Order: sequence, then structure tokens, then C-alpha cells
Amino acid sequence: MSTLDRYILAEWLKVFGLSLIVLIGLLVLQDAANHAEDFRQGFAGAGEVVSYYAWLIPGYLPWLLPIALFVSTLFVVATLRRNNEIAVLRACGVSMLRLSRSLLVASLLLSALSYGLNAKWSPLAMEKAQGLLEVLRGKSDHRNFISNFEMSPPNTSRRWFFRKFFPVLSSGEGVHLYSRTSGGHDSFRIQAEEAFREEDGSWLFLQGRFMGFAGPRGLPVPSESGEGLVWEAEFAQQASPTDGFSSVPILNKQFSSLRLPDVREDPEPFLLMRKKPSELSIRELKTIVSASGGTKGNAAVRPYAIRMGHAFWASPGCLLAVALGIPFALLGDGRSAAAGVARAMGLFLGYYIARTMGDSLGEAGIIPIEWAAGVPVLLLGIAAVCLLWRVR
Repeated sequence: MSTLDRYILAEWLKVFGLSLIVLIGLLVLQDAANHAEDFRQGFAGAGEVVSYYAWLIPGYLPWLLPIALFVSTLFVVATLRRNNEIAVLRACGVSMLRLSRSLLVASLLLSALSYGLNAKWSPLAMEKAQGLLEVLRGKSDHRNFISNFEMSPPNTSRRWFFRKFFPVLSSGEGVHLYSRTSGGHDSFRIQAEEAFREEDGSWLFLQGRFMGFAGPRGLPVPSESGEGLVWEAEFAQQASPTDGFSSVPILNKQFSSLRLPDVREDPEPFLLMRKKPSELSIRELKTIVSASGGTKGNAAVRPYAIRMGHAFWASPGCLLAVALGIPFALLGDGRSAAAGVARAMGLFLGYYIARTMGDSLGEAGIIPIEWAAGVPVLLLGIAAVCLLWRVR
């Protein structure tokens, strides 16, 4: 590494470190203001709060790095220009690419770090932070429940309703399960006082009533052992001759215990959908999109898919931050870094408008999710290339 590279890198690192510390401080202050009441009600100690923020900061680091990079690059390059150091170096034949080489290499390394954070570490940190927050709020207690919880997993033709659902225990009270065939005909219904999701993923129903509808396969009947269902073919003749299915239940039977090994619906995606997309990690976002069968024809899932796309496109943000910071610091008369900041704010206002419009169009299904998340970043990339070419 040459003396010039070491000098520029040292000046940049000082400002970058300070910018990152300030951004982290603002993040902590804003989050603390939002959750101060939760901490108070949960009787959170200093160690618990520190542990929460120790996990929260890595979760937001991929979003903070590009901002700190842009501010530090803009400040350092503007300072070099104001001190006439850039003019002297260019008079000596040093090109802008050579001058900014160390900054571009640093941005590439931070982009790789951002990708690694988004791929593995940040989702884990975000989940840990959210879990600690739930504990601090007191919501992880088994006595806490969700009223009127519903889930309708795709490709199963089953719909669930719980009068009370306990997320920590994966159990519920006042359970109704409606199962239909792929053609939309009733297969069976279960009303139970309680239901538990067991370790293997199957569901156990207690103290309930089973109603079975006849079809071409026969009549579903709970087995005598209470483990699964059997189909009795002799009842098929009671089905409607027009479509082969009965419109009213043929069997109406009470049971004390019934376990269905083939019913393995996971409530986690539907619990996650009760949160905002910004509160979820990439793994949780993928869980929602995958469990919902994709975004096609499913408007409720699109905001989560778009958020996942933004998390992916955040990785090249470090490189874009430096690529935009350099020309913005060199444009104009160079007398004040504030002028460069003002121009940058104008560009990022345009980016915000493009992102908002992309999100709205993507959520409405007018444009593909990939375009909704990626086009604003691509527009920033085109602007960066044009501006760098202008100040080359």
C-alpha cells in the first residue's frame, strides 16, 4: 500500500468510525424511546437491556454501514478538495480512480461483510434481539395468548380457528378445524376444547367432536386407538350422486383424544405475519413467503417478500455509497461540504420516492417483486456511474 493510500485511508477511517458510532447511538436512543415503557413494565435490569442492544446493533448493521460510508466519503473527499490536495495530486498526474482506490477497496470489503451479515449473522442477531424484547415485555409467559387466531396454510385445504392460542406452548383452546378436499368439498370438521402441536409436528385434539363427510373414498372416521383417521368405503354410497360428496356430515361423534399424524401445520408463519416486515429477520421473511406458497395471488405476503428483496439489495449499498460520495464531494465550487450534502439529499429523496413507488406497485401486484426491490438500487447505480464519469 502506497503512502497516498495509507493517508487517505487513515483520514477516512477516523470519520467513518465516528459516523458509525453516532448512527449506532441514534439507533439506540430511538429504540430506547420506543420501548422504554416495555422495559419498565417488564422490570428489565441493566444487564438485560445491554444484552438486548448487543444483539440489536448487529441486526441493523447492514443498514447503517452504507450511511456511514457515504457520510465519511463525502466529508473526507470534500476536505481534501478544500485543502487543494486533490488539485495538486491531479496536477501530478494522479487520476481520480487512483486517488479513490483505497476507498473503493474498503467499500468492496464492507459490501462482502454486509452480504455475510445479511446471509447469516444479522438474521440470528435480529431474532435474538426480538426474543429478548418479548421476554422484557413479559409476553413469553405461557399465560399470554392471542385471541381469535386463524391460519389457512396453502396447499392443505384446511382452515384453523383458535379462540385462544398460546404461542410459547404451540397450543390452543376453543379449536375449530375445517378440512376440505382439493376440489373444495367438505372432508371433515373438528371442534375441540384444546389442541397441542407435538414435537414431531402432528396435532393432538382433546375433548371434542368429529364430523365426517362421505365422498368417493368413503367416510373419514377416527380410529379406535385415537391415532389418525380411517376411511370406511361402505359409506361412499351415501354421498351425493351428482358430485360424489355429501353436503351434510354423515358422522357426528364425540372423542376424548384424537391425534392426526398427517396434519402438521406450523403456526410460526402466521404468528410472524402479525408483526411488521421491518421487525423480522431474513430467515423469518423467507419462512412467511415459503409457507404462503409464494407471492402470486397473495397480497398479504408481498410486503414481506419486498422487505426480503430490500435486505438482499442492501449488500451492494456500501459500494454505491462510496461511488456516490466521491462525485458529490467534487461537484460544485468545493467551498463547503454542506453543498455536497444538500445535493446528495436531493438524490436520496429521489431514491426514497422511487423506493416508495416500487413498494406500492409491488404490493399491488402491478410489477414483479424483484423489480420493486431492485429498480431503486439500479437507478442509484446508474447515477453513480454517470457522476463518476463526469468527475473522472
